[in-house]
This record gives sequence, structure tokens and C-alpha cells, in this order.
Amino acid sequence: MIKIRHLGEKKYEATNLKEILIIDTEKYSPVEMFITGLGNCSLYDVVEMGKKHNIKNVKMNIEYKRRETFPKIFSEFHFVYLFDSDADNLTAKRWVLSSLETYCSTINTIRNTSKIYYTIIHNGDTAAYKEMILSGQSDNSEGFEDDDFACVA
Repeated sequence: MIKIRHLGEKKYEATNLKEILIIDTEKYSPVEMFITGLGNCSLYDVVEMGKKHNIKNVKMNIEYKRRETFPKIFSEFHFVYLFDSDADNLTAKRWVLSSLETYCSTINTIRNTSKIYYTIIHNGDTAAYKEMILSGQSDNSEGFEDDDFACVA
């Protein structure tokens, strides 16, 4: 169970009954928290799968698009995984795809309404570039045409 309480102004207190998190929505919006949760869910999976292969220097960047009209639902995500390990590129790609298509429940919740792309930079090599997971279904927007789009939460 998650409990959330308004503290005043634009601050909230969230608890999972183990830890308390103070959320200042002027600094980190609810949309940004949602996207962070998506990325952290998948990155956690990749780190856990990569432990036997000395995974390190793990980072992620997330690009996203939303509809222009309300409700401004998400139409596309591009997850960029950057990490090093002792594994080969095919194994690293399997970790990412296992997370995106099977293990990460948050991403699996949105994959039928959003296009999901991924890029993998493994040991400095591009193991995958803007590939779309097969199960992602969406008629909400066009594909990624370039690298310089941004989103305001």
C-alpha cells in the first residue's frame, strides 16, 4: 500500500509503510515521477540480470512524447540504456528485452498504448539503436524522426 498526504503548497508526503518520501512538485512533477518509475523498474531488472557478468556504470536516459490534447497520454518512450559488463552484446540485449517485454510491470502496463523504443550502449558499443519492442502498439503518434525532441511535464 502507498499512502500520500498533502503537506501544503505543492508538497506531498508519500509512504510505502517502510520509508517516507517528500515530493515537491515544483521540483519534480508527478509526470516526471511516473517516468522515473518506469525507467527505474526496467533498470533494476537489467542490473539484477547483469550481476553475474559484472555489470557497472549503469545509466539510463528516457525520452518521451505525449499527446497535445487532454488527456495528454503518453504516446512514445525511448529508453536509452548505457552500461558496461563482461557479457557480450547479445546477452546485454536479452537483459533489456526481458525487462521490457516480461519482467517490468510498469512498462508492461503502458506498452499497449505507447510505442516503446530502446537503445543499448554496452561497453561503449551500440548494441541496439531505437529499436521498437514488438508488443508495443499505438496509433497515438508518428515514430521518432530525430534525436532533438523534448517534453515539458
